[in-house]
Amino acid sequence: MDQSPVLEVSVIVPARNAAKWLPRCLQSIRRQYPREIIVVDGCSTDSTVEIARSYGARVVSDEGKGLPAARMLGARTAVCDVVALIDSDVVVPSGALGRLVTEFEEGGYDGLQFGLVSEADGPGYWGAALAWHHNHSRVRSWFGVCATLMRRDVLLDISFDESFSSGEDIELRIRLENAGRKIGVSTTTTVRHQFADTFEFARDQWLQDGAGLGFTVRKHPRRGAWLLLLPLLATVRGVALSLIHAPRFLPYWMCFLLYNYRAMAFGLLRPAPQGLSLGGNTAWLSAARVAPMVTGFLFWGLAAFLLPPAQLGLGSAVVSGALLTVQLALLGVGPAVLTLLPTQADGGRRLTATSLLVVGLSSLLVSAGLVVVTRALGPGVGEAWSDPAVLWVFLAAALFAGVAYQLDHIGVAQSRADLAMLRSVVQSLVQLGTLVICLAVGYRTVGAVVGAFAAGAVASVLLGMRLLYRAGLRPLWKEGLRLPNAWSLLRRGLPNHALMLADRAPGYLLPLILAATLSASATASWYMVWMLASAVFFVPQSAGYSLQTKLAMPNSGLSLVRGALRISFVLTIAAGALLLIAGPLVLAVIGPQYGRAWVLLLLLIPALILCCVTQVYYGVCRAMGHLAEATSVALLAALTAVLPAVVVAQNFALPGVSVLWLLAQAAAALVAGLRLRSMTTAARLVVPHPVASSGLAGSNRLEPR
Repeated sequence: MDQSPVLEVSVIVPARNAAKWLPRCLQSIRRQYPREIIVVDGCSTDSTVEIARSYGARVVSDEGKGLPAARMLGARTAVCDVVALIDSDVVVPSGALGRLVTEFEEGGYDGLQFGLVSEADGPGYWGAALAWHHNHSRVRSWFGVCATLMRRDVLLDISFDESFSSGEDIELRIRLENAGRKIGVSTTTTVRHQFADTFEFARDQWLQDGAGLGFTVRKHPRRGAWLLLLPLLATVRGVALSLIHAPRFLPYWMCFLLYNYRAMAFGLLRPAPQGLSLGGNTAWLSAARVAPMVTGFLFWGLAAFLLPPAQLGLGSAVVSGALLTVQLALLGVGPAVLTLLPTQADGGRRLTATSLLVVGLSSLLVSAGLVVVTRALGPGVGEAWSDPAVLWVFLAAALFAGVAYQLDHIGVAQSRADLAMLRSVVQSLVQLGTLVICLAVGYRTVGAVVGAFAAGAVASVLLGMRLLYRAGLRPLWKEGLRLPNAWSLLRRGLPNHALMLADRAPGYLLPLILAATLSASATASWYMVWMLASAVFFVPQSAGYSLQTKLAMPNSGLSLVRGALRISFVLTIAAGALLLIAGPLVLAVIGPQYGRAWVLLLLLIPALILCCVTQVYYGVCRAMGHLAEATSVALLAALTAVLPAVVVAQNFALPGVSVLWLLAQAAAALVAGLRLRSMTTAARLVVPHPVASSGLAGSNRLEPR
């Protein structure tokens, strides 16, 4: 270490039980002649400390606080203005540190990472798969900290978040970029990054990656929300590359996807002290509805490509029937929970149980009734029930879809709509995977579409219940079974139910009307376009629900209403613009029959923007108890859209139905806008707080307001 020229760099090596790799790492670092080497020990139980001292390193202990704390401790004790963060599984080639320092200084960087060349530490499968993954990954170009130069004052100023147990590099990068710091990855100077050759090591990598992504998304929802899709996108790309270059690594990607999302759920589960803000809750719930568009495109596109239009049309009508069942079966419980749950002293455990049991039972009864009615009518959806498998899968789909939808309301009421986003992604993936399996084995009927829909709903419910249990919010099922509790909730919910039915049911009735009026092929075209448009509709609806939850709290005011309108318009217009750009391309790829239907978007997107006004208005009315008024406005739109639908469809086909829908939304938005302006003319919007007005203070009684 006394040889020259000495690099004015303090090298920091965090290490815990790293005796296997540390000698190679420290030997390679010594050959770079840095000013000092600091090994931060994490309470190792092997010979890590002795090895570090034998190579002349200064050893300090982080007392087992984890990697972020270890790196910050090393930076605080360093003597140089530039520090090199080098993990113990990295080997630095001769002269590489000097070359990176030159690039660092000449480029004016605040942080510069070595390029990484990954390799397996053995001849087995898992090390080779990890190395192949990282060497072919786009993440190689992302700034990280396993082999990185940083200016010491910048690191001490921005610093790692020591509460992170993993993923601290991604989170640090976001804050460095927000602070305007210059960071990058060298394309000319590389180091060797080693992976152990065991399944246990690979699994630990996946779990750390997934948890880190979850932690980052929780802390930076706006910048990091898209990271929820990262494991999926990486898997899709990895599977494609593996099919071309290395088929033997296909099992690796299945494990990668499973363990990443399993750990991500844990990362997302860590609660924020005050929950999400109005904007955050709206954005997350919107994302939970819009995110499935990615897999939804694949799902319906694959179904349209491989199924005859008649089968697809019937399948889409059955799925619409299941979604209609959900709307009928909710009985207003979801919106009621948005107002009641924030006031519950037990975190809503009893209320959660009651609401889930009521919605589940109601979904079964309504779905059975729908089967009886449509079978009696004959043509259209009733034809599907001739297959017993489709019948039973439909009943299961309706049950679990209803419960899943209620779990979304519970998440919004807890200001944790980010968990709804997670379940939405999982549900979409399971739906797509199930459809692929059905089609691969030659099962290309209506049952494939309905079965995939049901499988996704089941997965969403199972994950939702697991998240509740892990959050310490286990539903009190015995309390929930009591009829007085259920009746009290229904007394509060049923007035909301009329509003929800008038607002949502027409959208699910139209495919059924079209299936009976036009051809199954026309129904399929409508459903493809409607599916795309529905993803955007959830944005203004999410703003209304989030506003209702916030208005249930004390000291709510006019600024909340204005903020909700602003957020809703911005997000809806952005989503609508994206749909207008991508929608025609997606429909054209699916097939010429669907490609010609893109013109319907020109009518449906303006209608969606108008929904921003009506959905915020509905949220205010639900919070203030003006349910009859809001229901009358929703009923106006519903009757305008549904009553003339048969005649309009027969004479003007799908464009006529789209114009009808636009006129209905315009009428409702006009009335809602005038009433919203009238209700918010006062300097302060005063909302009766549910605790004071419902007898819930000091208890958990589910009394109506």
